[in-house]
Amino acid sequence: MLFIGAFIFFAFLAPLKLTVAVGALVLFVTVVVKISAQVVAGVSPTLSESFKSVFYASLFVALALLAFVSFSSGTGIHQVDGLPALAVMAGLFVAYTLGFQLGIGTSFGASAVIALISTLLSGVILWSIKGLAF
Repeated sequence: MLFIGAFIFFAFLAPLKLTVAVGALVLFVTVVVKISAQVVAGVSPTLSESFKSVFYASLFVALALLAFVSFSSGTGIHQVDGLPALAVMAGLFVAYTLGFQLGIGTSFGASAVIALISTLLSGVILWSIKGLAF
């Protein structure tokens, strides 16, 4: 319900083309997660479980980013590069993977592969439609 409420709020603020594109992308990623879980882990999640895992993954990444921004503003660190940047990226990937692990119930390794597949395919889709919707 929280995700649907956030999407409705987003729909009021964003242009129609962007709202439709984001909705289609979420649906596409949900289907990719379902198919990836079947292929990688041998489990057959429902579309609802796949959608829930996409929501959890997005929520965990948002919380991790919020914690990082809070830490960086509190300490005065405004530029992160090198090894700390890799640690931040690894932390974001772990948060993303935990969303799939919690939503689908697969192992961490299988969830990491599902997260990688969904990220790559959604990135390709975003790159290919960027002129249409954005």
